[in-house]
Amino acid sequence: MHIVIISSSTRNQRKSHRVALFLAERIATTTNHTTEILDLAEHKFPLMEEPLKHMANPPAGLRAFSDAIIAADAAVFVSPEYNGAYTSALKNALDYLSENEFTRKVVGVASITDGPMGGMRGAQAMQQLVLGVGGYPIPQMLLVPQVHEKFDETGQLLDAAFERKVNFFLNGFFWLSEAVTARKEETVQA
Repeated sequence: MHIVIISSSTRNQRKSHRVALFLAERIATTTNHTTEILDLAEHKFPLMEEPLKHMANPPAGLRAFSDAIIAADAAVFVSPEYNGAYTSALKNALDYLSENEFTRKVVGVASITDGPMGGMRGAQAMQQLVLGVGGYPIPQMLLVPQVHEKFDETGQLLDAAFERKVNFFLNGFFWLSEAVTARKEETVQA
């Protein structure tokens, strides 16, 4: 399986990207799956005025962003919680896309905060977003409270006790995404 991880914070000194780096490394080193981080801080898409499918000259990187999602078997959205939701950069990037990019794809959500709650409202909002773009959200959410105590700048886990939560999230994500991917492959071969 190929998994895209959308790192959605575009802020300076962002901490949620640490979680994207960790997940990419963990998946690559503990499974046979491949990963790719789609970093919205690198893309800096302008405010969406019309969907990609109607554009003659899309913003730089937008078609490659869409193609990367289409080529993936599953995805993970990683976002800090802003005002009870996810980043506007994530919403803006996904609004450019059609309903086809996430069709029959499992999407996990990871919400990050500096505070003690871990971004529950942001994660729930992302799960609704996954449904809105035609994906399958997993019920497990990776909530990362006090991210600066859990991960360093390079994505290394600092809190060994937090690994249990990461494993719970990834086990649920792999179980459903592998099942859906296998079913899609059966359908293609039939």
